[in-house]
Amino acid sequence: MANHIEIEREDLVSNYRGRSNPNPPRPQPKIRGVHGMALKAELTQAVQEICEKRISAGIQSDNLLVLELLSDAMSPDILDRMLNKFSLYLVEENTIPQTHNTKLLLQFEDKAVLDSFENERSLWEADDPSDALLTYAQRRDLFNCIESIRRVSREDRIGQRLQKCFENDNVPAGFFIVNIDVWYNGDRTQINQVESQIRTALGTQGSTLTGDLFELPSLLLGRARVNEFTLNALLDMDIIAIVDLPIGTVIPEPYELYSVNFTPIIEDTLDENAPLATIIDSGVFSANNLLSNIIVGEEDFDNTENTTSDLHGHGTGVAGIVAYGDFDKALSTGSFRPLVRICNGKVMHNDNNCPVFAEDKRPEQIVKEAIEYFHREYGCRVFNLSAGDSDHIYGGGRQLAWAEVLDQLSRELDVIIVVSAGNVLSPNIPDFTSREDFMEKCRNQLFLEEHRLIDPATSALSITVGSITRFTEPDSPRVGIARVSAGDKDYMSVYTRVGAGVNGAIKPEFVDYGGNYSLTQIHRGTGRWFERDLKLLEPTLSNSTDSLFKGWCGTSFSAPHVTHIAARIERALETQIEEPPSANLIKAILASSARYSTSMREWAENSIDPLCTKEKIPKQQQRLRLAGFGKVDDSVLYSGTQQVTMFAEDVLDLKTFHLYKIPVPQEFVEIRANKRISIGMAYNPPTRLSRKEYIANSMWFEVFRRIEQDTLLLYKAKMETGGDAEEVINKMPDTYRGPFSPGFQELQNSTLQQRVWEKKERGGSDLLWDINEPYIYILVSGKAKFKHPDMQLPQHYALAITFSYDVEDDIELYQKLHNRVKIKERVRIRPRTQIQI
Repeated sequence: MANHIEIEREDLVSNYRGRSNPNPPRPQPKIRGVHGMALKAELTQAVQEICEKRISAGIQSDNLLVLELLSDAMSPDILDRMLNKFSLYLVEENTIPQTHNTKLLLQFEDKAVLDSFENERSLWEADDPSDALLTYAQRRDLFNCIESIRRVSREDRIGQRLQKCFENDNVPAGFFIVNIDVWYNGDRTQINQVESQIRTALGTQGSTLTGDLFELPSLLLGRARVNEFTLNALLDMDIIAIVDLPIGTVIPEPYELYSVNFTPIIEDTLDENAPLATIIDSGVFSANNLLSNIIVGEEDFDNTENTTSDLHGHGTGVAGIVAYGDFDKALSTGSFRPLVRICNGKVMHNDNNCPVFAEDKRPEQIVKEAIEYFHREYGCRVFNLSAGDSDHIYGGGRQLAWAEVLDQLSRELDVIIVVSAGNVLSPNIPDFTSREDFMEKCRNQLFLEEHRLIDPATSALSITVGSITRFTEPDSPRVGIARVSAGDKDYMSVYTRVGAGVNGAIKPEFVDYGGNYSLTQIHRGTGRWFERDLKLLEPTLSNSTDSLFKGWCGTSFSAPHVTHIAARIERALETQIEEPPSANLIKAILASSARYSTSMREWAENSIDPLCTKEKIPKQQQRLRLAGFGKVDDSVLYSGTQQVTMFAEDVLDLKTFHLYKIPVPQEFVEIRANKRISIGMAYNPPTRLSRKEYIANSMWFEVFRRIEQDTLLLYKAKMETGGDAEEVINKMPDTYRGPFSPGFQELQNSTLQQRVWEKKERGGSDLLWDINEPYIYILVSGKAKFKHPDMQLPQHYALAITFSYDVEDDIELYQKLHNRVKIKERVRIRPRTQIQI
């Protein structure tokens, strides 16, 4: 049972008139006659081309017309007015790279809506002052923003993998499978019509949809059996967003068997109330003695091998770390104690020694079915997904489809999904002059495009985990040339992927041990990666009866370290508060525990981004891209003498702010020790794939010191008179801000945030100001980024504040915090969930 302190916010809460965009761009006035005629010609041509393509495909419908508008300065208010007045659906909103222009893909429900739009354009061109669907001023503002109109081109619909096939002139012969993403406005009554149009375009000569379309809020996902002719027909359909080849494999992760010639001592004391997590992977080998008694439920969603067992080994390796945590300590003692029970959701099968997804369903759909099943049938709320699509690298702009599926699940089910950041299969081998130079160049090349995150690691509401190295000394081969390690302890692994996420969000949020590579030479002067160095692999369990253990490398084996701790936090909190904790609370406590070792911090902050054109980049920015908030620590499970965690859960109306008064005991500030205050915050905003901001709500918090309530009331009054919360806070004197890093501006687009105050033995006086009772204020605020169906609902969030120091002196930290903070009396609303066995 956790013994953290649950706190209550202060009553100092005020409504203020927030502004979604206080300084919207002003469109440049257009010459009505010239520009109006140009828009008319573009609109006419686009519609004519769409109709011709549909007629040639045998589709007679004039519904669901998707057009692209290029805008140079359309504010959110103008955009929302256009969508509402014409009943348009925004398919996608994206900023065009290296410009200030915005590309809007809009779906017109039918020809009548398009005619209405054309009528308003005609009135604007004629400078007609009369009101129609729009007023004179509304027409002026709208059409002044529109630069051009066109239909979506064939090139826009070609996916990355398919594009490579075209470039190499190796499109598969005969029939083959493609993924198709279809624009969708959320109206389920139109799905049958969309499917009918696609089937008509595919014809009756062997090409077909393989099953019904899989629904997302902004897309319909499907697969089709096509030949070269019907592939071209799909690429010509205006309702199609992307056509691509399926994921060939999950990123292959190298491994080598360990030779462990001893019988382990297994201390299995888990009962039905023990922590629980689900492995969404290639199955689990239940015949391994360390797993056989802790598997709660199994289900095969792949249906290729007709067994839930792991015939590859990847899933078993992940499961071992989820169940046992860090094997390094256990291997040294020979005693193994599982701490987390597991469910086995098999979604992949073994194909030529690679775990792959089945061809008849999209990976997004299979993973969604597995998560929903184990949540429904076993009450599981913590999931590990160590898989990704290496062909879909995030290069900025719109969120990726698989990531959005996880975001929807996270919010709807209130669950934790831990995702691996992904690996680069064959990292570049740099030229180098020394061991140190080699490691530095391996680190710096992590900023290159090939190391960016892949789908679904950009998921805004999931937890993404990158890899760091645990072991540093390679094995010494009996013959041949010696090997060189790619990283020292706690350095970023040479193959890991780094952030940022959508709109600059902190991704990955955490890092953990995932193995290390060494460099070898077949002959002198020619290097190659040695990926199976026994002394550098991350130890876990095997799917073989010959040996209990295997070693692996990859972010796939970093993620389960975090999953293990998340499952334990979930159950410890449930025992304390006597009801299931929110996913926000679990994530906030995880964030408050994360930290960097000294070597990790220095190594990350000394990095150099070879793609950056700025003269100087803040070290903090480099560190956050490489290692997020650091490595999580299971010491946060319980509060004790040297570490105490306080937490709060609440619901924020985005036109208000919340304030928490946190005591800072003078003994804590003055103790001769390394000391730390870490604040984690998590929230779960609605998301929309079609919007460039993606998350509908932005939240942040600021920490104040040496400030009285009366002073805060003055700033509160400024907000009440129409000031934007962020602007008002930015204008406050720096002397009021607590020295917590990073600043809140760097974190606003991250749904999981951490800010830290750290001091050495003699530091800390910057928080002292009231000799009787020093304290800090935490102000939580937020704003809406765009309109969303769930926008009328208040935003849930959680805070976790962890005080810690590193000497054994007892300064009665727990008692002092408990006695001085505002304690919350929890009202029991939800019945306790019983885990079904």
